[in-house]
Amino acid sequence: MATSAVSSTTGTTTSTSSTSSSSSLDTLANEDTFMQLLVAQMKNQDPLNPMDGTEYVSQLSQLTSTEQISKMATAMSTMSSVVDNLNTSVVTGQLSSMIGKTVEWETSSTVTGSDGTSTTEKVQHTGTAQSVSISDGTPSLIVKEGNSTTTVSVSSLTSISDAS
Repeated sequence: MATSAVSSTTGTTTSTSSTSSSSSLDTLANEDTFMQLLVAQMKNQDPLNPMDGTEYVSQLSQLTSTEQISKMATAMSTMSSVVDNLNTSVVTGQLSSMIGKTVEWETSSTVTGSDGTSTTEKVQHTGTAQSVSISDGTPSLIVKEGNSTTTVSVSSLTSISDAS
């Protein structure tokens, strides 16, 4: 980032530069940093060659655009959270209607034969949906299979039917 200083004896402008990390590039997009740079530029401009008025208006326009884009990004993030929460609520409501029903799901297990080769087998399970669980925003069913209770993800379900 380059900064300018006005020499008090000659009225000429000298420049100094310093190196900055790539993370400071993110900071440059910050509107406060922009305003600080603009004020510093106006304070340190050469009195014999002042800043062009159209350049000043252009910079203010860029600041406004940056601010609006920042606000839009924040609004989109908020909207994304609302949609995610709505999706979770809808899926949880649908899963709640499965409580008491017989559900089937599939798991995979790897079996190693006597000759050392491994094969993947699909295992079919059947149980009764007991409740709905939400972990990290992802709903799943708590299912009783025999004497044990298992958490089953929605993507593993293969069949849902009324309890027999």
